[in-house]
Amino acid sequence: MTELLILLLSTDWFLSYWSELGIDIAEDKKVSIQQGCREIVNQITGANDSTFLHSFSEHHRQEAESRFLALMRRCEAEPELSETFKDWAHLSHSELTAVVLCTMFNRDIPSADESGVPPYLEFPIRAEVVKAWEGHALEATVFQDICLSSKTEWDIRTQKLLVSRKTLVNQLWRVLLDHRLRAFWADLRERLTPLQLQEVVSWYRAMIKSTTKEDRPIVLPSYMEVSRVGS
Repeated sequence: MTELLILLLSTDWFLSYWSELGIDIAEDKKVSIQQGCREIVNQITGANDSTFLHSFSEHHRQEAESRFLALMRRCEAEPELSETFKDWAHLSHSELTAVVLCTMFNRDIPSADESGVPPYLEFPIRAEVVKAWEGHALEATVFQDICLSSKTEWDIRTQKLLVSRKTLVNQLWRVLLDHRLRAFWADLRERLTPLQLQEVVSWYRAMIKSTTKEDRPIVLPSYMEVSRVGS
């Protein structure tokens, strides 16, 4: 997903919001990185914008990552950008799908009692999960208006590079959602016992199994794994 990070950091509409990804960087460096990302996009597409996504074989992806790493070094921005780069480089489609599903299932927690459809969770667990998630929930429309309403020449071009005008902002939402779910799970570890956490994990897995028809099973994000009590 590094190519989408490069495209995101090249845009005008997101320039004032880099801190949402944990990037705290001086304005002059930020503008240099933005312009450098545009150069990388231009190098990838050449004279044909339609090649942007189609060009991303593993070879092109490695080349884009190499160019971005060189850009960070050239701008002396490795301390500010390295963690974000690693984050986007390592996140997979399957892991982000699991993130979206888990956050969606959090809305169903209040009704996961024995009066509804199984699986079930005991009331004390449901109460703590609901309380924890209230502080971390994220609206699906975050940044959507800002992205889609931008009329700069570059931003209009970036939207045309992708399958949909919403592709980039939707990917941003999924990454931000992953950050929120990580924080939520860290919060939950403070609220619940290891055995109760195991029950929540089992509930998520059961919900995923009952609501998806993926050929390959969807695996929960690694940070949600809980060591079995007594093992």
